[in-house]
Amino acid sequence: MPNQGTYRLSFLFLAVVLGFATACASSGSPSQHSPTPTSSIAFTGGPVPTSTPITPPTTDGSSVPPTVPQLPNVAAVVARVGPSVVSLLVERGSGFASGSGVIFDAEGHILTNNHVIQDADRVTVTLDDGHQYDAIVIGTDRLTDLAVLKIESVVYPDVSFADPGSVQVGQWVIAIGNALALPGGPSVTVGVVSAIDRSFEAQRGQILNGLIQTDAVINPGNSGGPLLNLSGEIVGINTAVLRGERIEGIGFAVSAETAIPVSQELIDYGRVRWAWLGVVASDLSLQEAAERNLAPDLGVLLIDVAENGTAWEAGLRADDVLLTISGNGVVTVKDLTRILRYDFRAGDPVEVDIWRDGQQHTLQVILGERPT
Repeated sequence: MPNQGTYRLSFLFLAVVLGFATACASSGSPSQHSPTPTSSIAFTGGPVPTSTPITPPTTDGSSVPPTVPQLPNVAAVVARVGPSVVSLLVERGSGFASGSGVIFDAEGHILTNNHVIQDADRVTVTLDDGHQYDAIVIGTDRLTDLAVLKIESVVYPDVSFADPGSVQVGQWVIAIGNALALPGGPSVTVGVVSAIDRSFEAQRGQILNGLIQTDAVINPGNSGGPLLNLSGEIVGINTAVLRGERIEGIGFAVSAETAIPVSQELIDYGRVRWAWLGVVASDLSLQEAAERNLAPDLGVLLIDVAENGTAWEAGLRADDVLLTISGNGVVTVKDLTRILRYDFRAGDPVEVDIWRDGQQHTLQVILGERPT
């Protein structure tokens, strides 16, 4: 007669067999339950297990491959654009400074920052292949902190500009430049466009407008180097970075929207012929608007008008509210700056709408050239 130990062993064996049979039957039968979700486990050592991605069925019974996230191919962009990025050695008196630049046409024109080469006695350009050239300063513009250099006339690899309207917050960008003047060639950092149309006081009294903010790391020596999209096009020129105890990842680049017309003006004229209205303006406050029976956000208040300037000659005076310039609404001082910078040139005639003494007036103004 079997003892209790034998019964227990037989029962255990039977339970294992039944469990195995049930599992086999479940795997072979049509699916009636949702699959058990898989979990990701982090291991501190040894081989990491992998799982096979589930291929979702389509309506016709076929299957489509799973979507695999793609990271940007930074190496390919750098390999293509790298030969167009240059290092600058700037000699001032008995001292030296470093910076970066980018060749943007086949004639050897180089775009960089004005503050990099300002007051330079000599600028030496080092190409990616190690060749060095003395640069000629074609023109500078303090207002946008841009400058154009040129090296001797041979054919160079160049980088084109991106469509300024294509730049979007969150898109990948690549910064290349001569960070810290370290030997071994330019440094590469990657980030995203954090914001667009920023303003930043680079130096006392010098406010740069229309900047691209990025979290791509920018260090001393990066100034003047390109900020690129994943197609290897210039979206901006790296120009400044904020640093502080509680500040991280805030760099700025002069946008292609600014760099394209400025570089062309510098090549053509050696300077930028900025349109100038000859006024000092401020944003209209709610109180100032109410005092003039104006709705908010309708114009900017003229604080001062330069005597004998084009605006003065046309009849504009301090305390007028500037509403439009040739149909372009002027809601803020930034609007006024942008309109004069990108929509008009010195010598252009414009029609200006102003609000004065409770009435709207239209004046004809010939824009002057902004004094240097």
